[in-house]
Amino acid sequence: MDTNNVNVPQRVAIIAGAGDFPKLVARAARSANVEVIVFGVRGFAESGLADLAHHIEWIELGQLDYAIQLLHKLSVSNVILAGRIPHTSIFQYRHFDFRAVKLLARAVNKKADTLLGILSQELEKEGIHVLDSSIFLKSLMPQPGLLTSKRALTAEEEENIAFGWPIAKSIAGLDIGQTIVVKDKMVVAVEAAEGTDECIARAAQLAGPGCVVIKVSKPNQDLRFDIPVIGKRTIETMIRARASTLAISARECLVFDQDVVLAEADAHGIVIVACEKK
Repeated sequence: MDTNNVNVPQRVAIIAGAGDFPKLVARAARSANVEVIVFGVRGFAESGLADLAHHIEWIELGQLDYAIQLLHKLSVSNVILAGRIPHTSIFQYRHFDFRAVKLLARAVNKKADTLLGILSQELEKEGIHVLDSSIFLKSLMPQPGLLTSKRALTAEEEENIAFGWPIAKSIAGLDIGQTIVVKDKMVVAVEAAEGTDECIARAAQLAGPGCVVIKVSKPNQDLRFDIPVIGKRTIETMIRARASTLAISARECLVFDQDVVLAEADAHGIVIVACEKK
């Protein structure tokens, strides 16, 4: 486990949403001899997280004041936000406490960066620091270059990446989504609230096989939250879509289950490349 010489806390709370991200963070933190406390968001976090935590609490989405009081009670001053919470969940106010409602009312818009930013500010006011969510997972962020090994990029694929990359960066900078799909130098799908897999599937319906998927970090990516992630589901969706290429941001995109992802990509003729373009 490589933390790039940062100061590693002795105890950390993982505020866990859906997917494998929280489990990977928990395992890596424990391997670094860090005490792991999990705050699982009901309806999103997986029950198996209990096996990876020294202590687990279950909270409803929007129980902000309760979560902060629990963090203080457990003497936790460092948290990591990990896992998916669909952006559209903010429209379901059923369990939002007064503090969470006030926070939402203060937001100038409902973009992910805005909401996560004001949440982080609220936690910092309480002496609770939001850490880089990749702090224990730096080895899963590829360096520039081809990650797959069976074939090189074709000239057409390189041209589609060069065409689409600045567009993807611009869209990511607007906090709309981090993924676009390109074919024949035409953007055929843009990720929004539905997520990456649905974006890829929609592109296949519109443009057929041979699409190039581009997933980028935001300009000046805040590594505390919303880091781009690919994993088994991504490559399975690309296989079903018969996409040809996946281009990701070098050093700023997490690749989960790397061995499986790369083996499956190679087996189906998909090239995965980590790019350094700005």
